[in-house]
Amino acid sequence: MDDEVDVLYRGPLDQFTTARNALAKSRGADGAAIKALEKPNVAAWAVNQLYWHERDYYDRVVQASEEARDAHRKVLAGRSADIREAEKSHREAIRAAIEKTRELLGAGGQAASPPTMTAVAETLEALPTDDPPGRLSRPLKPLGFAALSGMPVRTPSAERPQRAKMQLVTPKPDPAADKREAERAKRQADEEREQLRLAQKDAREAEAAAQRARAAVEKAEREVERRTQALEEATETLRRVQKELKEATVAYQRARLRARL
Repeated sequence: MDDEVDVLYRGPLDQFTTARNALAKSRGADGAAIKALEKPNVAAWAVNQLYWHERDYYDRVVQASEEARDAHRKVLAGRSADIREAEKSHREAIRAAIEKTRELLGAGGQAASPPTMTAVAETLEALPTDDPPGRLSRPLKPLGFAALSGMPVRTPSAERPQRAKMQLVTPKPDPAADKREAERAKRQADEEREQLRLAQKDAREAEAAAQRARAAVEKAEREVERRTQALEEATETLRRVQKELKEATVAYQRARLRARL
């Protein structure tokens, strides 16, 4: 039955309820438990699809999360670990998974709205959890340092209490790390300014194109009006000439008849 339930969660979201009810009806005594399965919301469904259809991205997030948590545990236990690098790898894995999830939402006919993508990101940050993978019905919330609960923190030895206290109160500064962080913040600000500049440029170009299009439409409308008026005048002239031709023809025939008499 587990395989049949998995099929529910890996299938299209808009077919979940129908497929669940059909499976519950076919399972007899187990039907009530299946009928109680909650339909995932869009964000949870998207992360489920990442697990079922793009497992490499899902596994990379889980592995990077475990490595980041392990690095924090080591530091709490008094051992050395590169927390910055572990967290960087975790962020990169989440970023890649978010983009892949966005593609899965589009392929499944679901909107990748900002609230949905926020919930997707928070769920990815919360992985791994005790929830069955691929069967989420609601988004998860990041656990933060709660994931490290139960880890003993190394206390300083009794012989060197004063030195340990100093180390805890006044941590050793890291100018290089501060410089890297400042450079990263500056790069991010520069990128945001550049994106804003490009967006403003695109807006100006779009407005200019719209003005040109409006001018072309107005010109075309004037030309249509001019040609319509010319057509009406030509039609009136044609009717007048046809009338004159008809009258001339009648006069000609009468003249011929009189000439014969």
